[in-house]
Amino acid sequence: MRTDRRRLWISLVLLVLPLILSLSARADGTYRWDIVHISSFSPVTASPGGFASALASDGSKITVTGNGTFDPQEPDEVTGGGTWMTIAPDGTTVTGSGTYSVQALIRFTVAPGVQTAGFIDNIVPSAPGDLTDLRSGLLLMRIAYSDGSKGVLIVSCHLNGGPDFVTRPASPASIFEGITASKGYVDYWNRVPPIGAPTPMDGNRTLFHILSQD
Repeated sequence: MRTDRRRLWISLVLLVLPLILSLSARADGTYRWDIVHISSFSPVTASPGGFASALASDGSKITVTGNGTFDPQEPDEVTGGGTWMTIAPDGTTVTGSGTYSVQALIRFTVAPGVQTAGFIDNIVPSAPGDLTDLRSGLLLMRIAYSDGSKGVLIVSCHLNGGPDFVTRPASPASIFEGITASKGYVDYWNRVPPIGAPTPMDGNRTLFHILSQD
């Protein structure tokens, strides 16, 4: 019985190990993250300088801008930051604002999914319109706010796939598009989703680019 169990565990390890190594390899290199500004929806055109929001349990909101770079293998080799604003549950009263800076990478995991051919990417100047460097994934970073508080910023990117969803698959539906954040003792855990059809609006969209690969 023990021999059979040992053989089963060895078989499982041999099956899973290549996948783990493959995923680890895909996360090597230098990446750029952006909260994206959609300057046009016909066709969809992404540029730097967007904003994204998330809600706390009482309906208060944080809205952030930002971009930066990171290396998944070097947690302290990070750049970037942006601006923040907090708004009371009434939706209008500003309770704080300022800037934030990225202090360290917590974790980045590349996810499945590609972007459609009809998408125009103006974020990376060296290759405008080249979609092969886009990645879907989940990024967690430690950040410091300008008022002295600290927190965690989570950036999540869902790529839409298509037009042939067999060769150009979308990211799994479990991956959200947008951000969540903590600030001090408040967790803005409920992301504000991007607005698409029938009347698309700017905001709450993100992208990852791989800039160099080890």
